[in-house]
Amino acid sequence: MNETGARKAALAIATLHPADRRWMLERLPKPWQKTLEPLIRVARRFTAIDADLLQEALDGSTVTPAADVPPPAVLIAVLDGLSNQWAARVLAAAAADHAEIYLAACSKLRGDAIRRELAQWQRPLPRALAATMARCLEEAGRTLVAAEVAR
Repeated sequence: MNETGARKAALAIATLHPADRRWMLERLPKPWQKTLEPLIRVARRFTAIDADLLQEALDGSTVTPAADVPPPAVLIAVLDGLSNQWAARVLAAAAADHAEIYLAACSKLRGDAIRRELAQWQRPLPRALAATMARCLEEAGRTLVAAEVAR
């Protein structure tokens, strides 16, 4: 049993009713029981396990919830305040379908640098990080709009 599989199994078993948990463990090979029991004890320390988070962890989901991307002018203004690396991360995490809009609006040098950063991403960002970056983008967009209105 690999480490990731053992952790996922322990997490799933930890959520079971104690009688079901015992029944399940009794039917596993002894080496698996010895591997899983300490992991299950660790998982049981957390009294409330959110069903959606559990399913996400078991599935290995990396899907990011949809975020409200600010209008193009606001998106451009927010991203202009970031370094090339952070602009690429925010685009990858929260506004991937708006990347070309931004890249067309910035200088060739900056656009090429951000394209290189985006090309380096091998896999999606972790879901929680992407969601946090999406919230930050939304908040920065609202702040920028409010500042413009106040002028």
